[in-house]
Formats: sequence, structure tokens, C-alpha cells
Amino acid sequence: MFRHQLQHVILEIGERFGVKDFYVVGSAAILAVMPDPPIGALTATRDVDVIPTDGDERLADRISFVIGEASEFDAAHGYYAQGVSLNTPRYAPRDWPTRAIPIRVGDITAWCMEPTDLVLSKLGAGREKDLEFARSAAQLALVTEDELLNRLSSVSATEQDIALIADRIRSIVRP
Repeated sequence: MFRHQLQHVILEIGERFGVKDFYVVGSAAILAVMPDPPIGALTATRDVDVIPTDGDERLADRISFVIGEASEFDAAHGYYAQGVSLNTPRYAPRDWPTRAIPIRVGDITAWCMEPTDLVLSKLGAGREKDLEFARSAAQLALVTEDELLNRLSSVSATEQDIALIADRIRSIVRP
């Protein structure tokens, strides 16, 4: 995914659903701080994970149905929006929305998860693609070990999960 594609999705959500602002929590959120990332793990996603700011799950489902995976929109453009819930960024710090970074397209604002919060969320999920994304973000100095470990204290998770995420932090910043 590239910044112009994200902007297209933002515009489509705003125009089709009358939404003025929403959150972007998946990999595409990195485009708020790095509009032109190198081709690779940071551009690999085809979807924009979005959450209505009021947490309206019915709206999230409608977004997925109308411009989601396998929709006419996806077929025409090769990328899509995925409506998700406020529970999706399970391993993000509790206060992540307070640090969200805006991307504005006209009068529509997508509040993109800040890189440290995004990487913590990905490290908690722990899928190979998430770990590769986190590694790439660390290599490009978009996150630091100190920031990640400091903010990890704000993640609601078991002690075992926190320890696992801390180990993953060290593994991505000290290859």
C-alpha cells in the first residue's frame, strides 16, 4: 500500500459513509509518518484496517462489505478497507488514540496509529508478517527499543504476554 492508495480509501470511506473521521490501525497507518516507505514489509499490505471513532461495529461491517476484500472496489483497485473493532489492536497501549496522527483528505480525517503503538500491537500479534513489519520499522528508526519498552507498560496483557513482547522488542532492535 502506498500513501495515494490510503488517501483514496480515506476519501471513499468519507464519501460513501458520510464519515468525517475514523482510526487506521493496521500496517497502512505507518504512511502517516513515512509517506514514501521503501518497497517491502512496510508496503506489503493491501488493506486499510479502519475503526469508526465511536466504535460502531455495524458501520465497520458495512465498510468491509462495500469496499472490503473481494468487493467491486477491491477488484477495481487492488486494495481495500477492512472494518475492525476497537478490540483489534489488542496489544496496543490503552491510550493509543491520544497519539494518533492525522491524515486529512478534504474534510475527512483518518487518525493513524502512531508507529510505536502500531509496532507494539504487531509484536503482540506475533505473526511472521507482523514481526517483519516491526523489524523494518526498527531498521528505519521509526521506533526505538527504549520507546517500545517504556510504552509496553501501558499494554493490557498477561505477564507472560508482556515478557514475550519484550523479548520480541529486543529481537527486532538487536538483530
